[in-house]
Amino acid sequence: MADKEKTEKAAQISLPLSRIKTIMKSSPDVSNISQDCLFLIAKATELFVQDLAVETLKRSREENKVDYKDLAEIVNTDDNLEFLHDIIPRKILAKEYLSQLNGGASSDDDEDVVVLD
Repeated sequence: MADKEKTEKAAQISLPLSRIKTIMKSSPDVSNISQDCLFLIAKATELFVQDLAVETLKRSREENKVDYKDLAEIVNTDDNLEFLHDIIPRKILAKEYLSQLNGGASSDDDEDVVVLD
């Protein structure tokens, strides 16, 4: 009966449980991971991604289309998503990035290249 229940739970999840387990075990604070814990983390991750996608779609510039700019805008304006600022930054031109690094000094020789880092 327990095997059937595990199979039903796994069928409800789209994310690969083995990958989630690998990510969780990469933390030195985690030693053992129960199947129930793994399922809950996977389900919570799916719901988070779904909520982020729906919210981004609501605020997107084009109907039924989400692009990187929309996602970056949500992440950088919503205080609850502050932990994603470094992962999903706004796109800026290379010369703007270099200008920020140099403390405002900008060179006109820089190419207009988008930097994601």
